[in-house]
Amino acid sequence: MIVVAACFRTETIWIPHLSGADIVRTPMGEAAYDALEEALDARESPTMILSTGFCGGIDPSLRTGEIVLAEQILYQQEEITVDHTLVRRAQQALKHAGIGFVSGRTACTEKMASKVDEKSNLRKKGAIAVDMESGILARLAKVKGIDFLMLRGVLDPASSSLPFTTNKCIGGSVVMHPLASLRLSWLTLIAGRAIGRAIPVVTAAFSGGVND
Repeated sequence: MIVVAACFRTETIWIPHLSGADIVRTPMGEAAYDALEEALDARESPTMILSTGFCGGIDPSLRTGEIVLAEQILYQQEEITVDHTLVRRAQQALKHAGIGFVSGRTACTEKMASKVDEKSNLRKKGAIAVDMESGILARLAKVKGIDFLMLRGVLDPASSSLPFTTNKCIGGSVVMHPLASLRLSWLTLIAGRAIGRAIPVVTAAFSGGVND
């Protein structure tokens, strides 16, 4: 059983039924650890955590909707290496399906890196993208002795800032910035549909099942 973990409905709505996998929604940030641990304990023999959802682009070449596959994750002064065999298998599945992606080092931060200058600072550390849960969930996978992958869709490119003033839900932030709502809706549509194409391909490669 592969557990696909994401925070928001807008990140999972485009993912179809997955054979051999369950989608679990978690809180943002560090709270994702306890929530997903409880979900894992309630499932029989989970074999992998697949961290998905949106990420911020740090590499200037990344555009909204591009798929990022983590090879290493920078989190709290630690570099967590994702099993290269798993990464290669996911890469092969995506290539076979004709889905473009970028692999490399990503960053996991405790607060949302939504500003251009925040992303620039992370780029100096060699990261190509940033999110708030993957490092935490990679640690959980290690504790549980199960596999881990991070596959996310770029929401905001390196040159763009998001109108978030808090680490609360996206919907709440949009209410505070109504003029940005249309732009944000368009970005989530593009990134969400990209995730919806990529996740079934990768889960099928590891579960051996056929996605409906």
